[in-house]
Amino acid sequence: MTDYKAASREYFDNLAPRYDAHYYGRHGRQQYQRVLEISERWKFSSVLDVGCGAGSLLGALKRPRMKLAGADISPGMIAEATKRLGRAADLRVADSEKLPWKAGSFDLVVTTDSLHHWPDPRKAFSEMKRVLKKGGHVVVADVSAPPVLRQIGNWVAKFGKEGDVAVYSLAELERMLLGAGFVDVRKEHLSFMAIVVSAVAGALPRRG
Repeated sequence: MTDYKAASREYFDNLAPRYDAHYYGRHGRQQYQRVLEISERWKFSSVLDVGCGAGSLLGALKRPRMKLAGADISPGMIAEATKRLGRAADLRVADSEKLPWKAGSFDLVVTTDSLHHWPDPRKAFSEMKRVLKKGGHVVVADVSAPPVLRQIGNWVAKFGKEGDVAVYSLAELERMLLGAGFVDVRKEHLSFMAIVVSAVAGALPRRG
């Protein structure tokens, strides 16, 4: 059984010093503008980036007196983000399924090009919901693909060494967010191969 977390950590530790110039860094930045546009619909003074990479999106979100935080499973990526942001952000090596912040810590949680590395996205979304204030917002952007390509890609990912787990459709992502207790889910295609979804942290999900 593939240890996706270990694979992601090792791959991105090695990639970290050249991430910004790499295809993956460029691909992630293609999603940032739309994530920023969606985020600007709301007032927020605290933001967490899950899978923050080298910190570029947090840098773009930075405002005076804003509380910035970032989590990434790769120590190398956190080191690069620290070079970029210094003490302006609370940056931690952390798993998306176990975020090291107290409940209700943030107004906004964002994540870009990270979801497809998560072995248990439902658990990760529950954690994101936990650290959000009630009524806070989440914005999720990630790679996707049409159904046949998605099925092929998800099968091929099992044999890769980059920690890729799976990519999802808009409908699958919506169901996962609703199951974690988010409401008012809004979804769109960014391109042929990318999607973005936003939602509001609502009541606790019903059990059983």
